[in-house]
Amino acid sequence: MFFLFVLVGGYVGTLLSKILRAATAGGPLSEFFIQEIQPGLHPFTLDLQLFSVTFGFSFSFNLLGVLGIALGIYLYKQA
Repeated sequence: MFFLFVLVGGYVGTLLSKILRAATAGGPLSEFFIQEIQPGLHPFTLDLQLFSVTFGFSFSFNLLGVLGIALGIYLYKQA
């Protein structure tokens, strides 16, 4: 249940950042909230002649997404 609250909070925060990006012409404050950081492992392929496997993942974080996750954790603790 905790994971669900965190996941929904992250999605809500990301949705708010997309709305903010579309609604504003861009300014220092909106750029602060919607600037994304994308940590992760860039895709790489392991070729073993018989088969090949591609590994990789990435996350996309912004301040509103992190605030959404924090709100989800808070709501989980209140429930």
